[in-house]
Amino acid sequence: MRVVCKRWHALTSEHHFLCTSFSRNTTGHSIAGFFLSDHLYSKFSYVPLGQSIAGNSSHQTTVPDLSFIPTTPAVDRGQIYVTASCNGLLVCGRPNISVLYKSTWYVCNPLTKKFIEIAVPEGITHFLYLAYDPSKSQHYKILALGNYDIHVYYSQTRSWRIPIHFDESEYPLRGLHCYHSVFWNGSLVWVVQNRLVRYVVDEDEYQGVEMMPMPQTPEGWMCAYVGESGGHLQMVGFTEEERIAGVLNVLEMQEGSSEWSALYRVDLRRVVELYPSIRRTEREYPYIGLRYGFGRGRMIERLALWPMHVVRGSGERGRGGMMLFSIPGKIMCYHTDSQKFSIVYGEPVAPEPGTYQFHWYHFTPYNPSLFAV
Repeated sequence: MRVVCKRWHALTSEHHFLCTSFSRNTTGHSIAGFFLSDHLYSKFSYVPLGQSIAGNSSHQTTVPDLSFIPTTPAVDRGQIYVTASCNGLLVCGRPNISVLYKSTWYVCNPLTKKFIEIAVPEGITHFLYLAYDPSKSQHYKILALGNYDIHVYYSQTRSWRIPIHFDESEYPLRGLHCYHSVFWNGSLVWVVQNRLVRYVVDEDEYQGVEMMPMPQTPEGWMCAYVGESGGHLQMVGFTEEERIAGVLNVLEMQEGSSEWSALYRVDLRRVVELYPSIRRTEREYPYIGLRYGFGRGRMIERLALWPMHVVRGSGERGRGGMMLFSIPGKIMCYHTDSQKFSIVYGEPVAPEPGTYQFHWYHFTPYNPSLFAV
């Protein structure tokens, strides 16, 4: 349409038009597929969710790739990985194979094949977070965590603001369990020491890192994952007995609310029976941080179900939902209505014992849009 005439080009480039197009395409499910790379980032591909899984017969499968991102094979060997996805935009990096923890970073739109390079501050090595709500602004922000610093990049000015620095004892993300975060209701949300904390990015001025209200749960209940789907914040947790058995509870919070409600109860005991290699023993809380390294805490048994992503169904009370999760060698889909699961990526043969670390796929959900970078 954009090559027909200047008027059509202007109309289809208007932000309101792009928002309307995106909201119509995401009706029903908020994920079209996922980008993935293995544990060592030696492989990279995009996996679309078929109509039988996504449940949207009108959705046309788009298979994007990131080959349009500049590469210098002598420096990065053509490798690339995605650390953030938000409303059709991605944050991705090409690693420098000769310099440990150094990458060249980009924000891109795989559908339009537009990108910009992001020069990151010194000390930022990996996992940039993307915050973008096109219904409120056409501009996005990127957040990066340093050594007790929080850095924020503004797309409107193409620059980083002066970082927010904390003393070690006051660092609000101290005890961060993993680098995963989700953008919801104008905030980035993490799991920190079995609680949820949020950083409000919608405001230009720093509003602080806040503890979020937690649900009433049994003693020993653990928060394992935070996600978002259909405008709802989601939390996956379990008791110690449920964790060992393979039973997960999915709770959700609606935008504008502070109350949690039960959404799904996911029973993966059949998966554990078929793939016993997903059982592993590790320290209870291998937190990320200078004083929270491996080697502390008791040894416990847990299931290798990471990462995961809950897709809320569009029916009443979330009917028609699904959970994507990675086990050694595969990415699987659990259907909440039928309580059945299927393999959406990977080989049907179980990996050899002790090799899960080389077959644990890290995937990033994606839905295409036409928004500008």
